[in-house]
Amino acid sequence: MTSTLPSPYNWSLQAIPAAFVFGIVPHGYYFTSLMIATRNQMSNSMPRTNLDTWKSKLPAATWNQLTRARGAHINSMEVFPLFAAAMVAGNVAKLPTEDLNKAALTFFGTRALYMALYIGIKSDTLAYTRTAAYAWSISVPIAILWQAGSRLSEVDV
Repeated sequence: MTSTLPSPYNWSLQAIPAAFVFGIVPHGYYFTSLMIATRNQMSNSMPRTNLDTWKSKLPAATWNQLTRARGAHINSMEVFPLFAAAMVAGNVAKLPTEDLNKAALTFFGTRALYMALYIGIKSDTLAYTRTAAYAWSISVPIAILWQAGSRLSEVDV
């Protein structure tokens, strides 16, 4: 029996810029927190040196959390190209829209979990949960790339 429901809207390409902006969230947290902690005395002209400059002037717990927030941001920017490539490849290979939408949503959910764990966890032992969230988050675009490659290898392009 043919479904009379309309096909789901394909959000996967819009998810690409959304993923980039989402990756900036930890930077916003870092920047705002650093502004508050330094009473807006940090350098905007040399922003990449701020953590080093303020390390001895901030409480260790604050500096550590800022460092973790910066790490979460950098990691998000490192993972972004993998996600973008997966969404483009999935569309080129004409993978099912529902699969691409679910993959994008799962990626956002796992990245949100990863960022929260990265910024919040202070224990080396608990940090393994962050590692697990990271592995889960990158497995999503890797799986889509694999599926796209399999689909494209079956067809004459």
